[in-house]
Amino acid sequence: MTAARVSRMKRRLLAARYEICLARARHFTDVYRETEGLDPALRNAQALRRTLERQRISIEPDEWLAGSKTERFLAGPLSVERGDFLRTLQLELPVLHRKQRPFFMSSEDRDLFRQEILPYWDGRTVRDRKAAAWEEEGLVTTRSGLPGRARTPVQAARFLSHVGLSGVRRLLGVSLRAPITIGRAKDLYRLRHELAWNNPTPATYCFDVQGHLCLGIDRVVREGMDAIAQRARARMSEDTGADPHARAFLQAAAESLEAAIAYAERFAALAERRGGGARSAEERGRLSAIAAHCRHVPRHPARTFHEALQAAWMAHVVGEIQYGTHDVFAVGRADQFLEPLYARDLCEGRIDREEAVALVQEYLLKLSANVEPIPELGTETNSVLGNSQHCVTIGGLRPDGEDGTNDLSFLFLEAYERMGGSVNQLCVRLHRRTPAAFLERAAAVFRRCNGLAFYNDDAIVPGLLADGYTAGHARDYCIVGCVETSGQSNTHGCPGGHELVLPAVLVMALTGGREPCPAPGQRGGRFCGDPASFRTFEQLFEAFSAQLAEQVETLVRAVAAKDRAHRDLLPAPYVSALMHGCLERAMDMTAGGATYDFTSIDLRGLATLVDSLLAVRTFVYERHELSLVELVRAVRADFRGREALRQRLLREAPKYGTGAPEADALALRVLDFVAGELRRYRNVRGGRFRACYYSYGNHVIDGILLGATPDGRRRGEPISNGVSMSNLVLPTAGPTGPMRTVARFPPPQVSGGVSLNLRFHPRFVATDNGLRAFAGLLRTYFAQGGMHVQPNVVSTETLRDAQRHPERHRDLIVKVAGYSAYFTDLGRSIQEDIVARCEFGG
Repeated sequence: MTAARVSRMKRRLLAARYEICLARARHFTDVYRETEGLDPALRNAQALRRTLERQRISIEPDEWLAGSKTERFLAGPLSVERGDFLRTLQLELPVLHRKQRPFFMSSEDRDLFRQEILPYWDGRTVRDRKAAAWEEEGLVTTRSGLPGRARTPVQAARFLSHVGLSGVRRLLGVSLRAPITIGRAKDLYRLRHELAWNNPTPATYCFDVQGHLCLGIDRVVREGMDAIAQRARARMSEDTGADPHARAFLQAAAESLEAAIAYAERFAALAERRGGGARSAEERGRLSAIAAHCRHVPRHPARTFHEALQAAWMAHVVGEIQYGTHDVFAVGRADQFLEPLYARDLCEGRIDREEAVALVQEYLLKLSANVEPIPELGTETNSVLGNSQHCVTIGGLRPDGEDGTNDLSFLFLEAYERMGGSVNQLCVRLHRRTPAAFLERAAAVFRRCNGLAFYNDDAIVPGLLADGYTAGHARDYCIVGCVETSGQSNTHGCPGGHELVLPAVLVMALTGGREPCPAPGQRGGRFCGDPASFRTFEQLFEAFSAQLAEQVETLVRAVAAKDRAHRDLLPAPYVSALMHGCLERAMDMTAGGATYDFTSIDLRGLATLVDSLLAVRTFVYERHELSLVELVRAVRADFRGREALRQRLLREAPKYGTGAPEADALALRVLDFVAGELRRYRNVRGGRFRACYYSYGNHVIDGILLGATPDGRRRGEPISNGVSMSNLVLPTAGPTGPMRTVARFPPPQVSGGVSLNLRFHPRFVATDNGLRAFAGLLRTYFAQGGMHVQPNVVSTETLRDAQRHPERHRDLIVKVAGYSAYFTDLGRSIQEDIVARCEFGG
């Protein structure tokens, strides 16, 4: 197990074509067709079993960790029963080969999709149930009938005019070049409300997912799936009351785990068959080891470090197959639950450090091998390869409050550094007693490769305590998705897919709810007063607050409909079986079985909002240079003929992230209001709502859909990302400006997570003194209360060269907004956003 082996695996991954595999979709469709009327948990378990029994498997060259999610080398399992990718394929099947990175789909799979999968699921998906509930509750205006059909073309024309030709091109991409056949025209008409069924208003998003959670891999490593399945069956023998769903859930959980065990044994059998014909002793040894490991794990507890990684990977693979793609399963605190086996193997001579590093590298590569057919709307602002962030968390406090940094923490850093980084995020937890050697080593790795993110226990743990975690569970947190906080294998946190665009809320307040222009089926904003009547800034802020409260309530109602659809149609018995609380309560996580349950609302564009409010206050209410009506008119006209005004708005008003006290105070006021609004609600499972502030590229889409804003931002330009400062602002205070601002955020108000992006020129950390300066900067920021920072070390020159010559920079990794990506795999718009970020130390 050498570095050359890992290098070959990485080259193969980066050179592989992107594919679409319908194996899971076919088997799930067949089983669901056969089991109408059966309890939904049992339907899911039977569909998973059928897939794991019949999906073709393979063992790839060089790999020592077996397990494949699909029948193709680089493809993702499609959750057609959820509905989002069902619609993506329906719309974009003719242009898959035209995408920036084309997707291959066999002619047989195309026919299967059109003739069997699409007809069965049309009207049966979570998305369909969610949309119907939104219609019934008046959250969207997509009801059929003559008035609705007559209104749609008018709405579409207004929306397209608002977005503009450039925006339409960026949103639709290669779809514009697809021939308009009769069949495609019919599809386009049927899907005319797809944007509304993700975004009930122009300021809110509610996707079909319930993703971003810690899967429970540590339980598989420590206990084995057989013991967990037996616990489910034992619980069935107890009195579960008169609830038939409880018994069905427990049976489904046990069957799902048993199917996963049988899936691993298929790989053992395949390795044994192939080993018999292997030409070299080395190949026979590799296949023999795979066979032995897959016979033992994940059925039983892992006995060695190698078995532990095999169990972790197989558990993850089955989770993705059961849950479908585009949902993010975090590994959790790998250095904590793997370290005892690693230390014992090292002590007893079963493994050396080089072998362990190579195994961890392979594991990180496998976690990065995710692709899915993102629609053109998302491709412009997202990556395709590695777009699911299966975060690995290292370092930090133990549950007992002592430092948990160990030798395996360092080994993960070494593996990450040798690979030149990985798009699978490595989350480094720090606290005031973190050993200096660990921080310095992490900083040295950061100097050589992007992809690390740093988290502060001393700020995050108090926020989790305020959320109701016990002290031990709060200290044992991990990172899921982009930057979201979660308990280790005990939390159904739902932090992904529920989003609110703060600058859009302000525009609604300034235009009487008429803008941003709604797409067909969307509802506009609430009328919160005529801007001409806002005589003071406080009156304007009250109108904004009322609009924000309205949008929060809309989003809470939208999320409730989505959550009911998941509970009633799409439980997750395999994932639930690995999560603390579900077996004990005989309840799927979608029904509230997990020990901790939350819904997080992600708020975007904080800096753009604050800068816009301060521009209005400065020019309208303090200097009295123009009326609010005049400023709104200039903004709605995208500052045509008012360039001098726009430049003054950009330069003369106080700005977020520059150390301006009025900007910090206003940001804190917004955070406090949002937290107060979210405390008013509970989700359908009884869990509380939390706030998080991050973006994952959608801040670029927000900018396309939004129009101009009072801070001087033009139509089509991105809004600010996460809690970072706007790209339009000169960083007069250097990196300490935004760091000081974010360090003031009260942890209970942002306990779901925040994303602070900073970009440094390589010269900043090129020397040992520079490295020590960066480590000191990080310690100071965290001592002041900062929760998170994810830095990029890459120059503008390198980024521009990667755009001109992508073939030279295929493995260039960057932090995007809340996740890592290969830069050349990103859409042009998000590439430009990264280039435009301030470069410190250049």
